Amino acid sequence: MIPVLVAVVKNTKNAAVNNAESIEVKEAKLNSHQLIAFCLAAVSGFLLFASFPPLGQSELAFIALIPFVWALRLYPEARGRLSYLAGLVCWLPSLWFLSLVTIPGAVVLAAFCALYWIPAGGVWGRFLQGWQPDRPVVGLRFVLGGAAWWCALESLRGWLLTGFPWNAVGASQWENYSLIQLATLGGTLAVSFIVVTLNLGIALSVLGLFECMGKRVPRRMHPELYLPVLMLVISFSWGGRELRRLHHEPTRSLKVGVVQPLASNKWSPELAKENFEVLEKLSELVLISEPDLLIWPETAVPEELRYSLIATQMTRRLVGSGTPLLLGSLDYELVENNGEFERMYYNSAFMVRPDGMLDSQYRKKHLVMFGEYMPFANFFPFLRSLTPMPEDVTPGDLNGVLSLPESDIHVGILICFEDLVSSLARELAAGGADVLINQTNDAWFDPLWGSQGHLANAVFRSVEQRRPMVRATNSGVSAWINTGGLVVKKIEDPLYGRQQVRSTATFDVQIPLVKETTFYHRHPRAFVWACWGLSLLLFTKRPPDLLP
Repeated sequence: MIPVLVAVVKNTKNAAVNNAESIEVKEAKLNSHQLIAFCLAAVSGFLLFASFPPLGQSELAFIALIPFVWALRLYPEARGRLSYLAGLVCWLPSLWFLSLVTIPGAVVLAAFCALYWIPAGGVWGRFLQGWQPDRPVVGLRFVLGGAAWWCALESLRGWLLTGFPWNAVGASQWENYSLIQLATLGGTLAVSFIVVTLNLGIALSVLGLFECMGKRVPRRMHPELYLPVLMLVISFSWGGRELRRLHHEPTRSLKVGVVQPLASNKWSPELAKENFEVLEKLSELVLISEPDLLIWPETAVPEELRYSLIATQMTRRLVGSGTPLLLGSLDYELVENNGEFERMYYNSAFMVRPDGMLDSQYRKKHLVMFGEYMPFANFFPFLRSLTPMPEDVTPGDLNGVLSLPESDIHVGILICFEDLVSSLARELAAGGADVLINQTNDAWFDPLWGSQGHLANAVFRSVEQRRPMVRATNSGVSAWINTGGLVVKKIEDPLYGRQQVRSTATFDVQIPLVKETTFYHRHPRAFVWACWGLSLLLFTKRPPDLLP
């Protein structure tokens, strides 16, 4: 009897040891899966960052989200943490160019933008928990609904808290001219939708193949991959036809002279004098070509134009040649408040007629957080240290469509990051603008990649409204963009191709004789609402699969 008891005890002890070892193996395996999931999420964030400037590998956008989907499938319990990690890895380097202005502001803004990955990954991860490789129709729901949900969140980011529509996924394709013609139908989000559907389609198809590996399952069709590929092919084909059509549209020419002064953003009497001299010399140089319009960039004048004798005399000398001047300058008005007068500053654009008089003015409407205003600074004055601006700028309410003196051409003004805001470009086109003009000062972000990224996002305004755009920058990329989104010509060093140069250019801008009204112009919210509607595919109860 005793030997039997000893044997039982030994067997029990061995079983306990084996169970403990089995648990340890399972825990080790689980920990390795968790580590792999976080690595995959980080890879996705980096790939998406790399698809934009400065790396500019736009083709990576078509596969960037695939590792993120696999991470959500591998470790769904941590979908919130996985999502935020991917978002931070994407946005911190993407917005690091802002660190030249404010490091805390760049970090806070990146952390804010990364938050939008959490609802995306949260909903995707929840849906993937119930997905099975043998249910292709459910996979198709995920592809369409998941892409729509991503685009809906991008639209929310472009609207909430005045909006920050920088680097939507579709903006990575800014040099893919056939594909970006979709912007005439649904803006940048329409391009994002195509790119994200392909990501999700590839991710599910490959995931299904791996999970079925070694199992006896019948081969099946992959509609979750076929449909995105078909949509991409149709988009390229239609976009190519649109480009050929635009090439044959009748146009008229507007000769525009642009000055890129590469002026310092620091304020001192010595630097102000130097900036005035540079502006005058470069302007005299470009006026030799007798342009129809001369443009200076945002806040090019070192002093407030309306209150500066030096600036007024210089502009009158220059326009005396017969060419009107569109320039950027700070402006202010005295406003009475409780018996005291205070200055209200505006970031403005002025049109100076050939007779030296101010013809019209536009004041910037969409201000940049941390650059032109600091939220809650009135309650917490120490926040002023996070921005180089000593005072907040006041948003304007004037019409941005200005008439070109002695001409029937109307120009629509977008100052700085206003060319990221589709609704402002639409207002200008609706107001009769023949050409969009963006005056900006990207010297704050150079020599980093902010100016190149700014150009990448700006080209979509020309496609959406079918209006050419002229960009006049202090430092960055001064260029003109045609109605198809092609950067036709830009100011750059002819030897090394650098855009951060002090120079001038005369652009022969082609303006369509017939102002086209795109579907996106007529129905700017249609695609957004369609995305919110399609997103319901991820939230409704899963129906029985219709395919084997």
